[in-house]
Amino acid sequence: MEVVGQFLADTDGWGHMSGWGWGWMFFGSVFWAAVIGLVVWAVIRNPGATSPEVDAEAILAQRFALGEISAEEFTERRAALRE
Repeated sequence: MEVVGQFLADTDGWGHMSGWGWGWMFFGSVFWAAVIGLVVWAVIRNPGATSPEVDAEAILAQRFALGEISAEEFTERRAALRE
């Protein structure tokens, strides 16, 4: 029983985990913090994750301004959008 007590007491200070206990805890924490940080960064930076609202009237006005549609077609389509 005395041998077990001495083993658990760790009198030399290096018996547990060969002295790397705190080091592995530190590096393990840094590793998982980096992994979580990368996942959060990837989710925030992903442009496809959130798409802005598309304003149909703004697109219609842009097409009219670029000359892609006529004034009559613009007013007809805008009236149809507002119904």
